[in-house]
Amino acid sequence: MIKLLSHTVKRFTKHIWILLRQNEWRKKVRKNLNGNQPLSKEERYAAISRFSKYHKISPMFHQFYTQKTGVFSADYIPDDLYYCFVDPYYNNWSEASYIDNKCYYTKLFPDTKQPESIAYRMNNLWFLGNGLLSNYHDVRVLLMQEEEFFIKRAVDSDGGHGVTYINDNNRELIDDIIKDISKDLIIQKPVRQHPILAYINASSVNTIRTLSFLDENGVIIYSSILRMGIHGAKVDNASSGGITCGINDDGTLKATAYSATGEAYTVHPDSNTPFSDMFVPSFSKIKDMVCRLHPTLAHFRLISWDIAVGEDGEPVLIEANLHYGELDFHQLNNGPLFGEDTDKRLAEVFSIADTPV
Repeated sequence: MIKLLSHTVKRFTKHIWILLRQNEWRKKVRKNLNGNQPLSKEERYAAISRFSKYHKISPMFHQFYTQKTGVFSADYIPDDLYYCFVDPYYNNWSEASYIDNKCYYTKLFPDTKQPESIAYRMNNLWFLGNGLLSNYHDVRVLLMQEEEFFIKRAVDSDGGHGVTYINDNNRELIDDIIKDISKDLIIQKPVRQHPILAYINASSVNTIRTLSFLDENGVIIYSSILRMGIHGAKVDNASSGGITCGINDDGTLKATAYSATGEAYTVHPDSNTPFSDMFVPSFSKIKDMVCRLHPTLAHFRLISWDIAVGEDGEPVLIEANLHYGELDFHQLNNGPLFGEDTDKRLAEVFSIADTPV
C-alpha cells in the first residue's frame, strides 16, 4: 500500500512538473509569434497528426519555426516536448547536476585541449589551476598579475549567465563578483581564437555548438551551429543577445543567422561579414573531438558541446552541456533536429514498439 501510494505521488508530481514546464515554454514562444502569420489549416493538421501517436502537442512551435525561417516541416520537435520528455529520457538529469561541473573537466577530459585554468573553488575550498590546494589570498595575488580573465560559475552557467570578463576596467569588482557566486566557480584565461572566427566577430570567442547523440552504433552529430557575440559582447550566447548560424557538413556557414527571437541576419551586424562567404576552420577536427569524447559519458546520450578553435587551428573544449541543451537555434538554422531519425528517436522516448525504425 505504501509503495503504491509513493508511486502515485511520484507520478502526480511528475505530471504537475510537465504541465508547468509546458506552460513555461509555450509562454516563451508565444511572445515571439507574429499573430498575422498563422499556420494554414493543412500545416496545423500535419503538425498535430505527426506527433499524435507520441503525445498531444501545440502547433505554436511549428508556427514559430515556419514564421522565422519561411519553411514548414511537420518534423520540427516542439520545444515543450523536447524539454519535458526527450532530453530527460536520454540524459540522467540527477547525475548531470553533479558531473556537469567545469572544475571536473581536466579529470573528465584529460587529453583534450581546454582554456587554461588559473584557479577554481569547489565546496568552498580554493585550488590552483594545477589542482593544488590553496586559499583565496594567494589566488587573489595571482589574479592581480593577470591582464584579463573570466570568472565563471562552474555549474548552471548556461546562456552565458554567471560569466564575467575581468580586466583593468573592472578589476576592483573581483571580490564582489566572487562573493556573489555561491556555488563552485572557475577562473580561466581567455582563449585566443582563430583569425577567421575573429574576423567575423572579434569581441567574443565565437564557439561551435554541436549536438551529438550516442547509441549502440556510435555517435551521430545531428546539428552544428556557430554562436557569435554582437555589439561588443564578450559572450556569444544567443540567450544573452548573440546570434547563431548553421554549419554545413563541409564547415561552410549557411546564408542566414538568427537571434533567439528569430530575427534573421545575412551579415554580422558589427563586421558586416556575409555568413555565406565564411567557414569554420578545423570543423572536421571538431567533429572528431565530439565523436571521441561522447562515449566516455554514456549516461548522457544527447550532449550539446561548446567548442572554440584556437589560433593554431586546434579545437578547444569550452563546455559539455549534459542536459537541458538548447533546441531553438538548431531548428532555426538546420531544420528539424532529428531529421529522418525523428520516428526512431521518439519511438524510444515514448516506448512505441511498433513504430518503424
